[in-house]
Amino acid sequence: MNIFIIEDEYWALAELQTLLKAYESNHSISYFENALSAVDALKKEKPDLVITDITMPGMSGLDFVSHVKKIDDQIECVLLTVHDTFDYAKSGIKLGVADYILKPIRKELLFETIDRVLVKIQEKQKDEENKQEWSIRNLLFKSSEHVDEEDQHLERQSLTIIYLLSKNWKTPPNIDQQLLKSKVESFINRNDYYLSIDERRKLIILNHFQEDHSLRSLYKELASFSQIHMAIYNKSEKETLNHGFLKVHQMLEQHKHFGHSSFVNEQNQQEDPSLTPVWDIVRLLEKQLKAGQFGSAEQQIQQLMSKITLLKISQQQLFQFLIDMYYALALNLEKAMNIKIQFDVDLQLDSLNRLSTYAELEKWITNMLRNIESYIHIDDSAPKHLIPKIKKWIEYDYANSITFQQFAEDHHVSLSYLSQEFKRQTNCTFSEYLSQVRIEKAKELFESGLTRTAEVGELVGYHDPKHFREVFKKMTGMTPKLYKEHIKSK
Repeated sequence: MNIFIIEDEYWALAELQTLLKAYESNHSISYFENALSAVDALKKEKPDLVITDITMPGMSGLDFVSHVKKIDDQIECVLLTVHDTFDYAKSGIKLGVADYILKPIRKELLFETIDRVLVKIQEKQKDEENKQEWSIRNLLFKSSEHVDEEDQHLERQSLTIIYLLSKNWKTPPNIDQQLLKSKVESFINRNDYYLSIDERRKLIILNHFQEDHSLRSLYKELASFSQIHMAIYNKSEKETLNHGFLKVHQMLEQHKHFGHSSFVNEQNQQEDPSLTPVWDIVRLLEKQLKAGQFGSAEQQIQQLMSKITLLKISQQQLFQFLIDMYYALALNLEKAMNIKIQFDVDLQLDSLNRLSTYAELEKWITNMLRNIESYIHIDDSAPKHLIPKIKKWIEYDYANSITFQQFAEDHHVSLSYLSQEFKRQTNCTFSEYLSQVRIEKAKELFESGLTRTAEVGELVGYHDPKHFREVFKKMTGMTPKLYKEHIKSK
């Protein structure tokens, strides 16, 4: 808080400066040798508390209090006086003085009086902030015809409205609310406002237009500890606060990014890029779904994610593309295969708005394609459709003595054709894939605490310890012994 101390006696002022050092860490204290100097200072800043001597040359303490109260009657004043008389007390009461302290000043009484008045000021300021916040909320969320006349003065101001969104519209809130608030409050001025709409959305109302570089500094500060989306709109005095809020909300909806922080103002609203390269990949996915080869579609999904990331499209365009992609795939497959695919648009949009990372988005796309696949009925006995079954069989039965010939015989298919199809879909032979699975399981066992190499080899299907060591080194680049030492060194 701002505190003015006025005392015309040199040694009395020096004593007050010494005593009040205890308050300087939390408050801004200005000292004046006369009231006229304090009047000049009022032109630059307004105090919350005035402590003044009464009897001074030029302008008395009572005259200064009268002057201050005309500027703002909420400023609290305490009088220092040698006059323990009713007349001075009566004059002070008429002016709205909070208290008076008799000279010579006792430290305990001074501190007690200041603490009591500061608490009173804080309570009044809190009440005023709550009243102002209620008024602003009323203006933000209601049209002008529903706003009380006493709140209309807030409408007739030029303001900067800053809209903050943590991650996405429906993501679980996990941002540090106190840290966010402290970062914002260190940026805004005393007459600005920080409002919480909910745990994800915040508003900052600045009573002035702010320079773009200053706002970008705040954005970088907030984005350094969380994914944050910031939209800025300068409301003119002719616009309602409700219109300004709807405008900045629309800006964020239309231009926020997905998966990383975004800064949106009226100057950097980019046009949506062409998605032709992405649709080329969708057509490949459609062919794979028609052929029943979804098990080998992982590469196309990775390409799709890579294109989406590089294009840096807005979330609105991205989500619209994903819905269009689903409809295009479903419609084409329904026509080609005489099937009916169910899809709930509202449910899917709701689930998309709960995502905030590209990893989550990739999982959503994979599940969406699997949902389409579930409606497609294909002869699972054809060799090309058996590869996913082989992979699952290996991952389940890797510890036993399994062979590709055994699987081919059980499913009555050509071993040669099955081998060719397996390599085409996995880019490796059956033996290579089996070794990869076994060695990955062996690494997991070593990391879980097992130390005997022969025992681990047995558990993953190798009954010859020497052969196990050879395969392990070939697959990992180090012997089991070195791998165990590597684990210990972590």
